[in-house]
Amino acid sequence: MSEFPPAPGDRKGHQGPDAPSPEASLDLALMDAVSDAFQAAFLIYDRNDELIFASRSVSNFLPLPPEQFQRGNRLRRLLGAAYDLGLRAGEPESAALSRDEWLTRQIAAHWKERYEIQASEDGKRWTRYSKRRLPSGHGFCIMTDISEQKRREEQWRADVERVQLTEEILDNLAHPVFVQDRNLQLVAVNKVFCSALSIGADNALGADLRRLFDADLAESLQSVSRHVLDSGMTASITQSMRLYGDPPRPILVHVQRVGKPGRYFVVASLGEVGATGLVPVETRSSAAAPAPVSSELSIRADQSLAGRKALIVSADPKFEATALDILELLGLDSCCVRGEEELDAFLDAARSVGVVIDLAVFDVNADPRCLEILQAAEVDYTSLAQDDVASDLAFIVLERLSALRARPAPADDWEINTEHQAAPETPPPASPAPPLISSLVLVAEDNEINQIVFSQILEGLGYSYQICADGEEVVRLWAELNPAIILMDVTLPGLNGFEAARRIRETGRTRADATPIIGVLAQAFDRDREACYACGMDDVILKPLSPDVVEQALMRLVPQVARATNG
Repeated sequence: MSEFPPAPGDRKGHQGPDAPSPEASLDLALMDAVSDAFQAAFLIYDRNDELIFASRSVSNFLPLPPEQFQRGNRLRRLLGAAYDLGLRAGEPESAALSRDEWLTRQIAAHWKERYEIQASEDGKRWTRYSKRRLPSGHGFCIMTDISEQKRREEQWRADVERVQLTEEILDNLAHPVFVQDRNLQLVAVNKVFCSALSIGADNALGADLRRLFDADLAESLQSVSRHVLDSGMTASITQSMRLYGDPPRPILVHVQRVGKPGRYFVVASLGEVGATGLVPVETRSSAAAPAPVSSELSIRADQSLAGRKALIVSADPKFEATALDILELLGLDSCCVRGEEELDAFLDAARSVGVVIDLAVFDVNADPRCLEILQAAEVDYTSLAQDDVASDLAFIVLERLSALRARPAPADDWEINTEHQAAPETPPPASPAPPLISSLVLVAEDNEINQIVFSQILEGLGYSYQICADGEEVVRLWAELNPAIILMDVTLPGLNGFEAARRIRETGRTRADATPIIGVLAQAFDRDREACYACGMDDVILKPLSPDVVEQALMRLVPQVARATNG
């Protein structure tokens, strides 16, 4: 290491008396290439602490004038300029040091055989300074941006704390709880659940329900879990189970979906029928246990809710239709009022005939005066937003009403007429039309993390999608599903994205409308873009992906699908 290339200041425009040789210029280019490859900035200085080399990227870390990085400049002068600019990387107590004290400490650190610190000037951007001194006396200072690493570490610590908190909450619940992931594998169980089934947590985690329950019960629970996972609607079923080694007895199972698109989980809790917790009850005959729930139903009516009365207060037809459907499935008698006058008249009429309202479901967007009327009438109520009705209403009703002793069935059909104009009967919600196969977005991506990203983005935007992990599979699914568009990662195993797109184009030439293909690249290299277009792709987007980028690309190529799914 007897020779080093000139510093950037020795290039054209800042040349010294001796112009650099072609070999020195080549060495300089190689050093800059190494710096770029490692995404770091290099400073090299000799045994006299005079600069020999400074990479182009050093100004990203030390925004100093170019003359400070010229060959021959003293390291102490460079550090002094950094101090004057307020760039005082080092230990926290460095801020209290004088200029000479700080410079002395820095020079001493640069003369250590190995020295490394991590520093942040604003608490957001973090830099690692790695300093090495060779036996020849030449020194290196390598500066690396580690801000993303710091953010990941902070996120990891926060995730660990949340997991620990979640485990503590689960373990302190008085009833058995188990959590399943998208593949219906157990990812969490609480201590009460392990005690109830006499199984260790290590044996339960990672398994499916067939390891813990008999075949018929496991099949029924998995069917409900899958429906809740797909629909998002809370479910409540009653099953005959053997817990704590006792004889089988009816157990109420509440199942609900939690999480975000692409990261959904199914949470199930076990409790006695008609009770708020799990307590011993006398053995009942097997004939008393209800039949397993059908996979086509998301909520099963509970006998303890028969004859209960619910009142929906909302002027939103969609809110009414969703709430009525859920309450009907739960077995409640329910009706709707849409304004202050209707509610006031309805409650007066109900009092006159001795009808008690067990629960009012109040739309948060309804007239606030209606809420005041409910409070004045001392009617138990729950307030919900439109987006929360499908996921929360059933759970709230079961929690509040299933523990109460069922009221006797009324002698009439509980129909009240008032002098006010009755609200028009809400027609039952129409069954949603099956999704058009032409609205499907086919995603070709083999990386599991990127698959989750695609899932979150497309679910959040409201698109139906299918993900495949290799080139052969994307060609096969394209032929089977006839998707509206393909998002094609180019680095697929086996048949890569370029070859898969080329095969689709060759096979699909007879089709009237060719399927649009968007290439997904990790690097913005011109050769990759050109390769995408050469093999028949229609557009290119870059990672990391964002919802805006994906939506704009889809809107450019298949605007009719965007209207069909989002409109």
